[in-house]
Amino acid sequence: MQFVCNTMDLNQALSTVIHALPQKSPKVVLEGIQIQALSDSIVLTATDMVIGIECKIDAVVKEEGCVIVPGRYFCEIVRKLPGDEISIAVNDRMMIGIISGEFRTIISGQDAEEYPELPAVTGNTIHISQKNLKWLINGTIFAVAQDENHPTMNGCLFDIDSHVINVVALDGFRLAILKEATEYEGNPIYAIIGSKPLSDISKIINDTEDEADLCFSRSHVSLTVGNTQLIARLLEGEFTKYKHIVSNEYTTKIRIKRTALEDAIDRAMLIGRETKSKMVTFKIEQEFLTVSIQNVNMEEKIPILMEGKDIEIAFNMKYIMDITRNISDEEIEFNFKSNLTPCNIHPIEGDSYTYIVLPVRF
Repeated sequence: MQFVCNTMDLNQALSTVIHALPQKSPKVVLEGIQIQALSDSIVLTATDMVIGIECKIDAVVKEEGCVIVPGRYFCEIVRKLPGDEISIAVNDRMMIGIISGEFRTIISGQDAEEYPELPAVTGNTIHISQKNLKWLINGTIFAVAQDENHPTMNGCLFDIDSHVINVVALDGFRLAILKEATEYEGNPIYAIIGSKPLSDISKIINDTEDEADLCFSRSHVSLTVGNTQLIARLLEGEFTKYKHIVSNEYTTKIRIKRTALEDAIDRAMLIGRETKSKMVTFKIEQEFLTVSIQNVNMEEKIPILMEGKDIEIAFNMKYIMDITRNISDEEIEFNFKSNLTPCNIHPIEGDSYTYIVLPVRF
Protein backbone atom coordinates (compact mmCIF):
# COMPACT_ATOMS: atom_id res chain seq x y z
CA MET A 1 0.00 0.00 0.00
CA GLN A 2 1.29 3.46 -0.87
CA PHE A 3 -0.27 6.92 -0.94
CA VAL A 4 0.40 10.65 -0.54
CA CYS A 5 -2.04 13.07 1.10
CA ASN A 6 -2.24 16.51 2.70
CA THR A 7 -0.87 16.41 6.26
CA MET A 8 -3.51 18.80 7.63
CA ASP A 9 -6.34 16.77 6.08
CA LEU A 10 -4.97 13.57 7.61
CA ASN A 11 -4.52 15.23 10.98
CA GLN A 12 -8.11 16.49 10.98
CA ALA A 13 -9.43 13.06 10.00
CA LEU A 14 -7.41 11.41 12.76
CA SER A 15 -8.70 13.99 15.27
CA THR A 16 -12.21 12.94 14.32
CA VAL A 17 -11.91 9.13 14.36
CA ILE A 18 -9.86 9.08 17.58
CA HIS A 19 -13.10 9.79 19.50
CA ALA A 20 -14.06 6.14 18.87
CA LEU A 21 -10.68 4.74 19.91
CA PRO A 22 -10.79 2.87 23.25
CA GLN A 23 -8.18 3.75 25.87
CA LYS A 24 -7.57 0.05 26.36
CA SER A 25 -9.20 -2.99 24.82
CA PRO A 26 -8.90 -6.77 25.29
CA LYS A 27 -8.65 -6.84 21.48
CA VAL A 28 -5.32 -5.19 20.64
CA VAL A 29 -6.46 -4.55 17.08
CA LEU A 30 -9.14 -2.13 18.37
CA GLU A 31 -6.43 0.12 19.81
CA GLY A 32 -5.38 0.83 16.25
CA ILE A 33 -6.87 2.88 13.43
CA GLN A 34 -7.59 1.19 10.13
CA ILE A 35 -6.37 3.01 7.00
CA GLN A 36 -7.71 1.74 3.71
CA ALA A 37 -6.30 3.14 0.47
CA LEU A 38 -8.79 3.17 -2.41
CA SER A 39 -8.37 4.46 -5.97
CA ASP A 40 -8.31 8.19 -5.15
CA SER A 41 -8.89 8.44 -1.39
CA ILE A 42 -8.12 6.89 1.97
CA VAL A 43 -10.67 5.84 4.59
CA LEU A 44 -9.79 5.97 8.29
CA THR A 45 -11.81 3.88 10.74
CA ALA A 46 -11.80 3.53 14.54
CA THR A 47 -14.22 1.63 16.76
CA ASP A 48 -14.64 0.42 20.34
CA MET A 49 -17.51 -1.91 19.23
CA VAL A 50 -20.10 0.52 20.63
CA ILE A 51 -19.15 3.56 18.56
CA GLY A 52 -17.48 3.52 15.17
CA ILE A 53 -16.25 6.54 13.19
CA GLU A 54 -15.21 6.53 9.54
CA CYS A 55 -13.62 9.47 7.73
CA LYS A 56 -12.61 9.73 4.06
CA ILE A 57 -10.05 12.18 2.64
CA ASP A 58 -8.57 12.72 -0.84
CA ALA A 59 -5.21 11.11 -1.60
CA VAL A 60 -2.94 10.19 -4.48
CA VAL A 61 -2.98 6.42 -4.20
CA LYS A 62 -0.11 4.59 -5.89
CA GLU A 63 -1.01 1.18 -4.49
CA GLU A 64 -4.28 0.19 -2.85
CA GLY A 65 -4.32 -1.75 0.41
CA CYS A 66 -5.22 -1.73 4.10
CA VAL A 67 -3.28 -1.54 7.37
CA ILE A 68 -3.88 -0.98 11.07
CA VAL A 69 -1.69 1.81 12.47
CA PRO A 70 -0.99 2.15 16.23
CA GLY A 71 -3.82 4.59 17.04
CA ARG A 72 -2.72 7.26 19.50
CA TYR A 73 0.98 6.93 18.63
CA PHE A 74 0.29 7.48 14.92
CA CYS A 75 -1.92 10.49 15.73
CA GLU A 76 0.91 12.06 17.74
CA ILE A 77 3.38 11.52 14.90
CA VAL A 78 1.12 13.08 12.27
CA ARG A 79 0.30 16.03 14.55
CA LYS A 80 4.02 16.95 14.73
CA LEU A 81 5.05 16.39 11.12
CA PRO A 82 6.93 19.27 9.46
CA GLY A 83 5.77 18.92 5.85
CA ASP A 84 2.56 19.96 4.09
CA GLU A 85 2.29 16.46 2.60
CA ILE A 86 2.79 12.99 4.02
CA SER A 87 3.83 9.90 2.09
CA ILE A 88 3.03 6.50 3.52
CA ALA A 89 4.19 3.14 2.18
CA VAL A 90 3.43 -0.27 3.74
CA ASN A 91 5.33 -3.45 2.87
CA ASP A 92 4.25 -7.10 3.13
CA ARG A 93 5.48 -7.32 6.74
CA MET A 94 3.20 -4.40 7.74
CA MET A 95 6.12 -2.05 8.30
CA ILE A 96 4.92 1.53 7.70
CA GLY A 97 7.28 4.05 6.16
CA ILE A 98 6.39 7.70 6.84
CA ILE A 99 7.96 10.64 4.99
CA SER A 100 7.05 14.32 5.48
CA GLY A 101 9.40 17.12 4.48
CA GLU A 102 12.86 16.12 5.72
CA PHE A 103 11.37 13.76 8.33
CA ARG A 104 11.21 10.00 7.83
CA THR A 105 10.59 7.02 10.09
CA ILE A 106 9.34 3.43 10.06
CA ILE A 107 6.79 2.07 12.54
CA SER A 108 5.08 -1.31 12.92
CA GLY A 109 1.50 -1.85 11.78
CA GLN A 110 -0.93 -4.77 11.89
CA ASP A 111 -2.75 -6.79 9.29
CA ALA A 112 -6.31 -5.49 8.86
CA GLU A 113 -7.79 -8.97 8.43
CA GLU A 114 -9.11 -9.15 12.01
CA TYR A 115 -10.44 -5.58 12.13
CA PRO A 116 -14.26 -5.54 12.49
CA GLU A 117 -16.47 -3.97 9.83
CA LEU A 118 -18.81 -1.22 10.95
CA PRO A 119 -22.47 -2.27 10.73
CA ALA A 120 -24.52 -0.97 7.82
CA VAL A 121 -27.36 1.23 9.11
CA THR A 122 -30.53 1.49 7.03
CA GLY A 123 -33.86 2.89 8.13
CA ASN A 124 -35.61 6.20 8.72
CA THR A 125 -33.42 9.22 7.98
CA ILE A 126 -33.87 12.80 9.15
CA HIS A 127 -32.04 15.83 7.79
CA ILE A 128 -31.14 18.60 10.21
CA SER A 129 -28.68 21.48 10.28
CA GLN A 130 -25.54 20.79 12.28
CA LYS A 131 -26.22 23.94 14.30
CA ASN A 132 -29.67 22.75 15.39
CA LEU A 133 -28.45 19.23 16.15
CA LYS A 134 -25.66 20.63 18.33
CA TRP A 135 -28.23 22.77 20.18
CA LEU A 136 -30.49 19.74 20.79
CA ILE A 137 -27.60 17.70 22.17
CA ASN A 138 -25.89 20.36 24.29
CA GLY A 139 -29.21 21.52 25.71
CA THR A 140 -30.11 18.08 27.08
CA ILE A 141 -27.01 15.93 27.58
CA PHE A 142 -26.12 17.53 30.94
CA ALA A 143 -29.33 16.06 32.40
CA VAL A 144 -28.42 12.46 31.47
CA ALA A 145 -28.22 10.11 34.46
CA GLN A 146 -24.87 8.65 35.50
CA ASP A 147 -26.55 5.73 37.29
CA GLU A 148 -25.67 2.41 35.61
CA ASN A 149 -28.66 0.75 37.32
CA HIS A 150 -30.96 2.67 34.95
CA PRO A 151 -29.30 2.20 31.54
CA THR A 152 -32.08 3.84 29.51
CA MET A 153 -31.48 7.07 31.46
CA ASN A 154 -27.79 7.04 30.42
CA GLY A 155 -28.69 8.66 27.12
CA CYS A 156 -31.10 11.03 25.38
CA LEU A 157 -34.39 9.95 23.86
CA PHE A 158 -34.97 11.02 20.26
CA ASP A 159 -38.76 11.05 19.98
CA ILE A 160 -39.39 12.04 16.38
CA ASP A 161 -42.77 12.33 14.73
CA SER A 162 -44.09 14.14 11.73
CA HIS A 163 -42.51 17.62 11.60
CA VAL A 164 -41.07 17.65 15.16
CA ILE A 165 -37.98 16.31 16.93
CA ASN A 166 -38.16 15.95 20.71
CA VAL A 167 -34.87 15.26 22.51
CA VAL A 168 -35.29 14.30 26.16
CA ALA A 169 -32.97 13.58 29.09
CA LEU A 170 -33.64 13.03 32.80
CA ASP A 171 -31.68 11.85 35.81
CA GLY A 172 -34.36 11.66 38.51
CA PHE A 173 -33.76 15.23 39.73
CA ARG A 174 -34.28 17.19 36.52
CA LEU A 175 -35.83 16.79 33.09
CA ALA A 176 -34.76 18.47 29.85
CA ILE A 177 -36.93 18.57 26.72
CA LEU A 178 -35.89 20.38 23.55
CA LYS A 179 -38.01 20.65 20.41
CA GLU A 180 -37.00 21.36 16.83
CA ALA A 181 -39.14 21.52 13.70
CA THR A 182 -38.29 19.11 10.90
CA GLU A 183 -39.58 18.28 7.43
CA TYR A 184 -39.44 14.56 8.28
CA GLU A 185 -42.69 12.79 7.39
CA GLY A 186 -41.76 9.12 7.85
CA ASN A 187 -42.68 6.62 10.52
CA PRO A 188 -42.29 7.75 14.16
CA ILE A 189 -38.79 7.26 15.60
CA TYR A 190 -38.28 6.38 19.26
CA ALA A 191 -34.59 5.78 19.96
CA ILE A 192 -32.22 6.28 22.90
CA ILE A 193 -28.69 7.41 22.03
CA GLY A 194 -26.06 7.06 24.77
CA SER A 195 -24.33 10.11 26.22
CA LYS A 196 -20.89 9.07 24.90
CA PRO A 197 -21.99 8.90 21.22
CA LEU A 198 -23.92 12.15 21.65
CA SER A 199 -20.87 13.87 23.12
CA ASP A 200 -18.79 12.64 20.18
CA ILE A 201 -21.42 13.82 17.69
CA SER A 202 -21.43 17.28 19.28
CA LYS A 203 -17.64 17.45 18.88
CA ILE A 204 -17.72 16.32 15.25
CA ILE A 205 -20.45 18.65 13.96
CA ASN A 206 -20.06 22.40 13.47
CA ASP A 207 -22.18 25.35 14.58
CA THR A 208 -23.30 25.99 10.99
CA GLU A 209 -26.32 25.50 8.75
CA ASP A 210 -24.54 22.65 6.92
CA GLU A 211 -26.69 19.52 6.87
CA ALA A 212 -26.32 16.42 9.02
CA ASP A 213 -28.15 13.16 8.34
CA LEU A 214 -29.31 10.89 11.17
CA CYS A 215 -30.37 7.39 10.14
CA PHE A 216 -32.05 5.06 12.65
CA SER A 217 -32.29 1.28 12.42
CA ARG A 218 -33.68 -0.99 15.15
CA SER A 219 -30.32 -1.27 16.91
CA HIS A 220 -28.07 1.54 15.63
CA VAL A 221 -27.94 5.19 14.65
CA SER A 222 -25.63 6.68 12.07
CA LEU A 223 -24.60 10.31 11.67
CA THR A 224 -23.30 11.46 8.29
CA VAL A 225 -21.68 14.86 7.82
CA GLY A 226 -19.66 15.40 4.66
CA ASN A 227 -17.10 12.58 4.38
CA THR A 228 -17.48 11.51 8.01
CA GLN A 229 -19.80 8.85 9.39
CA LEU A 230 -20.37 7.91 13.04
CA ILE A 231 -22.25 4.72 13.91
CA ALA A 232 -23.39 3.91 17.45
CA ARG A 233 -25.40 1.17 19.10
CA LEU A 234 -28.70 2.39 20.56
CA LEU A 235 -29.54 1.82 24.23
CA GLU A 236 -32.15 -0.89 24.77
CA GLY A 237 -35.22 -0.60 26.98
CA GLU A 238 -38.16 1.70 27.67
CA PHE A 239 -37.57 5.37 28.37
CA THR A 240 -39.54 7.09 31.16
CA LYS A 241 -42.92 8.41 30.00
CA TYR A 242 -41.73 11.98 30.19
CA LYS A 243 -44.88 13.70 28.94
CA HIS A 244 -46.71 12.79 32.16
CA ILE A 245 -44.11 14.68 34.20
CA VAL A 246 -44.72 18.04 32.50
CA SER A 247 -47.35 20.19 34.22
CA ASN A 248 -48.54 23.70 33.40
CA GLU A 249 -50.09 24.29 36.84
CA TYR A 250 -48.55 27.04 38.95
CA THR A 251 -49.28 29.42 41.80
CA THR A 252 -46.28 31.67 41.13
CA LYS A 253 -44.87 32.75 37.78
CA ILE A 254 -41.85 34.98 37.26
CA ARG A 255 -40.08 36.46 34.28
CA ILE A 256 -36.36 37.11 34.77
CA LYS A 257 -33.31 38.16 32.77
CA ARG A 258 -31.31 35.00 32.14
CA THR A 259 -27.83 36.55 32.35
CA ALA A 260 -28.66 38.36 35.59
CA LEU A 261 -29.72 35.06 37.19
CA GLU A 262 -26.74 33.18 35.77
CA ASP A 263 -24.29 35.79 37.07
CA ALA A 264 -25.91 35.79 40.52
CA ILE A 265 -25.73 32.00 40.80
CA ASP A 266 -22.14 32.05 39.56
CA ARG A 267 -21.26 34.41 42.41
CA ALA A 268 -23.25 32.25 44.84
CA MET A 269 -21.28 29.18 43.74
CA LEU A 270 -18.04 31.06 44.38
CA ILE A 271 -19.11 32.18 47.89
CA GLY A 272 -20.54 28.75 48.69
CA ARG A 273 -17.34 26.99 47.68
CA GLU A 274 -15.73 27.67 51.08
CA THR A 275 -18.54 25.91 52.93
CA LYS A 276 -19.03 23.31 50.15
CA SER A 277 -22.63 24.44 49.89
CA LYS A 278 -24.49 23.22 46.79
CA MET A 279 -27.88 24.69 47.66
CA VAL A 280 -29.15 28.11 46.61
CA THR A 281 -32.36 29.66 47.94
CA PHE A 282 -34.73 31.77 45.87
CA LYS A 283 -36.95 34.14 47.86
CA ILE A 284 -39.56 35.53 45.49
CA GLU A 285 -41.68 38.44 46.56
CA GLN A 286 -43.17 41.45 44.77
CA GLU A 287 -40.60 42.80 42.29
CA PHE A 288 -37.48 40.84 43.27
CA LEU A 289 -35.95 37.38 43.41
CA THR A 290 -33.39 37.23 46.23
CA VAL A 291 -30.59 34.69 45.78
CA SER A 292 -28.95 33.49 48.99
CA ILE A 293 -27.06 30.57 50.52
CA GLN A 294 -28.12 29.05 53.80
CA ASN A 295 -25.72 29.74 56.73
CA VAL A 296 -23.61 32.06 54.54
CA ASN A 297 -23.65 35.85 54.71
CA MET A 298 -24.52 36.44 51.05
CA GLU A 299 -27.59 37.59 49.13
CA GLU A 300 -28.32 39.29 45.82
CA LYS A 301 -31.57 40.80 44.54
CA ILE A 302 -32.63 40.49 40.89
CA PRO A 303 -35.58 42.45 39.42
CA ILE A 304 -38.43 40.26 38.11
CA LEU A 305 -41.94 40.43 36.73
CA MET A 306 -44.14 38.32 38.99
CA GLU A 307 -47.65 36.85 39.06
CA GLY A 308 -49.15 34.96 42.01
CA LYS A 309 -47.99 34.26 45.54
CA ASP A 310 -44.69 34.93 47.30
CA ILE A 311 -42.58 31.78 47.60
CA GLU A 312 -39.25 30.66 49.04
CA ILE A 313 -37.67 27.62 47.40
CA ALA A 314 -34.21 26.01 47.22
CA PHE A 315 -32.34 24.20 44.42
CA ASN A 316 -29.05 22.54 43.72
CA MET A 317 -27.37 25.59 42.21
CA LYS A 318 -25.52 23.55 39.56
CA TYR A 319 -28.84 22.32 38.15
CA ILE A 320 -30.02 25.89 37.54
CA MET A 321 -26.62 26.95 36.17
CA ASP A 322 -26.58 24.04 33.69
CA ILE A 323 -29.86 25.29 32.28
CA THR A 324 -29.03 29.01 32.05
CA ARG A 325 -25.72 28.24 30.34
CA ASN A 326 -27.51 26.35 27.57
CA ILE A 327 -30.20 28.93 26.84
CA SER A 328 -29.58 31.96 24.64
CA ASP A 329 -32.89 33.77 25.36
CA GLU A 330 -32.58 37.17 26.98
CA GLU A 331 -35.47 36.41 29.37
CA ILE A 332 -36.89 33.13 30.69
CA GLU A 333 -39.94 32.12 32.69
CA PHE A 334 -40.13 30.09 35.92
CA ASN A 335 -43.37 28.46 37.09
CA PHE A 336 -43.68 27.33 40.73
CA LYS A 337 -46.51 25.39 42.37
CA SER A 338 -45.00 25.03 45.87
CA ASN A 339 -41.57 24.83 47.47
CA LEU A 340 -41.83 21.01 47.48
CA THR A 341 -42.91 20.44 43.88
CA PRO A 342 -40.87 20.65 40.66
CA CYS A 343 -40.20 24.00 39.03
CA ASN A 344 -40.90 24.46 35.31
CA ILE A 345 -38.54 26.62 33.21
CA HIS A 346 -39.45 27.55 29.64
CA PRO A 347 -39.23 30.37 27.07
CA ILE A 348 -41.39 33.48 27.27
CA GLU A 349 -42.95 32.51 23.94
CA GLY A 350 -43.27 29.07 22.33
CA ASP A 351 -42.21 25.66 23.64
CA SER A 352 -38.76 25.11 22.11
CA TYR A 353 -37.47 23.96 25.51
CA THR A 354 -38.84 22.82 28.85
CA TYR A 355 -36.71 22.19 31.93
CA ILE A 356 -38.10 20.74 35.13
CA VAL A 357 -36.04 20.77 38.34
CA LEU A 358 -36.85 19.21 41.71
CA PRO A 359 -36.37 21.57 44.66
CA VAL A 360 -34.23 20.79 47.72
CA ARG A 361 -35.78 20.67 51.19
CA PHE A 362 -34.42 23.40 53.45
